[in-house]
Amino acid sequence: MSAIRGKNTGLELALRKALTEKGYRYRLYSSKVFGHPDILFPAEKIAVFCDSEFWHGYRFEENVAQLEKLTPFWLTKIRRNIARDKDVNETLKKQGYWVLRFWGQAIQKDLPAVIKEIEDAVAARRKVLAMKAAIKGRTTLAYIESGDSYLFLRRNKKSNDPNEGKCIGVGGHLEGNESPVAAMKREILEETGLSVTSYKYLGILDFLNDLYPPERMYLYKVTGFTGELRECDEGELFWVKKDEMMNLSLWEGDRAFLPLLDADIPTPFKMDLIYEGGELLRVDGPFLEAKKKKTPAKRKRKKR
Repeated sequence: MSAIRGKNTGLELALRKALTEKGYRYRLYSSKVFGHPDILFPAEKIAVFCDSEFWHGYRFEENVAQLEKLTPFWLTKIRRNIARDKDVNETLKKQGYWVLRFWGQAIQKDLPAVIKEIEDAVAARRKVLAMKAAIKGRTTLAYIESGDSYLFLRRNKKSNDPNEGKCIGVGGHLEGNESPVAAMKREILEETGLSVTSYKYLGILDFLNDLYPPERMYLYKVTGFTGELRECDEGELFWVKKDEMMNLSLWEGDRAFLPLLDADIPTPFKMDLIYEGGELLRVDGPFLEAKKKKTPAKRKRKKR
């Protein structure tokens, strides 16, 4: 047992050497990141793990019959490692990390392919971060609830509308020093004639599309309102049953967050909707920023 190494294994050293030779800088076993990744790219929020086949349960279900010949202690340990790896993956993803795991045989037999996958991930993440840093447009997006339905706007009245033909919630750009809440209420009143009396702030959606300027959307669920619905000059307003929302003509990224309107998850959350060439490339999130630990205040010593 004492000969088993948890850090600086041969697999890790080989991978680190190849990355260093290519000029990458990274951290090792960060105590500030859940799961203490073997290799961490902190700026890009990419966590890399090097997993040995035996201890991390490579094709565990296929090989469990042979593994059961081991003592219960080792079998329990492997099962615990598998569960731990799953928990680490899910937790890091919720915190906005990209998680890469490589089996030992992949590192040993095809190190260039492993390095290429890491390089591609770093390049992709840097591109996303550059787009997020360039965000200037801020908008609101609200879904008004009435019983078992939500109000949608089918955009079909404005010329040169990037949302042409799409069904979306109600919202628009923030004006001047306007707060997101004030903008949400104003846009709803202007577009629908309804006055918001109660709402829930759900989080931030970063719309990252190489065909349009990057945009940050503040997402709301409106649970109370007064007034009568009126015609909108931007499109057709209509109520849709919650279980029929996915049948609408939607942005593909919207299909990722619409189920969260009624989900029992912590809010506010963040989500990146990444498009390339008009097609949804990937969705990152929903994730929550890790809470910063408060540094305890130093107690002043009393003068005697």
